Amino acid sequence: MSAVRIHIPPVRLAKLLRTPGGLPVAEAVQRAGAGLESLKGECLTELKSVLDAAEACAARAGAAYDPALLDELYAIVATPIGIPSVCGLASVDTALISLSDLLDYLKGQERWDANAVAVHLRAFRLLLHTEGAADEAGTQAILAGLRKVSQRYARPEAAAE
Repeated sequence: MSAVRIHIPPVRLAKLLRTPGGLPVAEAVQRAGAGLESLKGECLTELKSVLDAAEACAARAGAAYDPALLDELYAIVATPIGIPSVCGLASVDTALISLSDLLDYLKGQERWDANAVAVHLRAFRLLLHTEGAADEAGTQAILAGLRKVSQRYARPEAAAE
């Protein structure tokens, strides 16, 4: 009769994690910040192309509700959410989220409001081009205004003022 032996190989990752050494946390965070800062130019270029595509899509909209166009615009503005925050442009991220919420509310109500969309796109452009020079109070006022516009459609039409 033969004996069964179970062999469990050592996990290298666990051993490496327990081994002291490597970069100090402060230096690792500093290097990560420098790496993200180096991506900011690429991020701005990509966000400008997203803005151009969103404006072109919104310009094609008529006065009536068009579900295909609304879906296309939603895909354009929802895809880059998260990228601006990584590149230090959190207010642009908030504007994109607000616009996505607005489009979602409009789709749920099968409505179209070109002015509300245009306000969001203009704010997106303003925040994108003035992020570094904008004062915090001005930025917060813009974002609060966008929230009011999108929240106007968050309620059912019967409850709207």
